[in-house]
Amino acid sequence: MDRLVGVPYVAHGRSYEAADCWGLVWLYYRDVLQVAIPDYLDAMSDVTFVRSEISKVVKGGRLADWESVSEPKTGDVVLMRVGRSESHVGIYLDAGRVLHSEAPGDISKIERLDGVRLRNRVCGFFRLKSRT
Repeated sequence: MDRLVGVPYVAHGRSYEAADCWGLVWLYYRDVLQVAIPDYLDAMSDVTFVRSEISKVVKGGRLADWESVSEPKTGDVVLMRVGRSESHVGIYLDAGRVLHSEAPGDISKIERLDGVRLRNRVCGFFRLKSRT
């Protein structure tokens, strides 16, 4: 888990050297939960770092393997808004904390969901259907 903190944000990254927000989710599922999930690189390959474009991928049926839950548990995906776009994800840890990395120039970190930066941005929590 410690390796997931401090990873530089790089669009389309899927490694400990560089990862975007979904890359962190992908690494967490692969290495912490030992569960294979799609990397979605095919859907993101033509997407530039424009929040409205990322939001289209999120809403484009890519959440079919996930179900919305009202009470998150460790390992659930947190969907967050950036501006008006639902275009950012992180991993719910425990006690209202989330692991995420948001934009170029950022590094992955753990923050409280009720903190000033995130408290009004949470759109929902999602659990992989195979984990329910």
